[in-house]
Amino acid sequence: MLKQNLKVFLVLLVTVVFFILLKNGQIFDIGSIFRATLLSEKSVSQLLNPPDNIQEAYKDLLAENNRLKTLAEENQQLKELLELKKEKQYELVVANVLSRDPVNRNILVLDVGTNDGISEGEAVVVNNGIIVGKIIDVTTDSSKVRLLIDRFTKLSVKIGDEHQISGLLSGSLGLPMHLSYIPQDQEVKKNDLVVTADLDVDVPSGLVVGKIEEIEYSEGELFKDASVSPLIDYDTLAIVAVIASQ
Repeated sequence: MLKQNLKVFLVLLVTVVFFILLKNGQIFDIGSIFRATLLSEKSVSQLLNPPDNIQEAYKDLLAENNRLKTLAEENQQLKELLELKKEKQYELVVANVLSRDPVNRNILVLDVGTNDGISEGEAVVVNNGIIVGKIIDVTTDSSKVRLLIDRFTKLSVKIGDEHQISGLLSGSLGLPMHLSYIPQDQEVKKNDLVVTADLDVDVPSGLVVGKIEEIEYSEGELFKDASVSPLIDYDTLAIVAVIASQ
């Protein structure tokens, strides 16, 4: 419709100009007018229907822009991992996420293994020091990590600014994660930070897990439960780091 309207407008415009010039005695070459009209229509057609090579070039430009954006994000993640290694004195092994387990999407396959010093039970973190899971299986050049959101995950944690309140974190069939065995007499608030405890020899204490979302009280029980929201999107993990045991 847009193309048709432009053509009609162009023809009307040329017709009006033609009669104005004819009236003023300025038309000497009728053929020139028709040639100009045809050229104008051709120009409009080219604008509305660019050649395939221009469209392909535009698509290539968009793809290249996305690639550069991804590289910039990955470089920033690597920089932050190096800063984390320097600050905490961790022995970090940077890894790429190759794929997800076809049966359980909460298990990731990494491109590092025993040849890189990886062992079962070690913590896997992202660039800002947030733990995302633990290594559960290792080969010479690859390994599998079970994410914290998986229902088979069990992790000892601490809650609050002073990290004096203990609990047991487990995954669920969906987000958020579940926190149990919180003493009833301990005050826990929404948005309290949850970090790893010091009960697992392969997992450093103080790694950020998430934040308290809701607290579930049960009358007459010794313990209460809570839900924990992660601070990252587990679906977008691409670069992680394994904290190798020292």
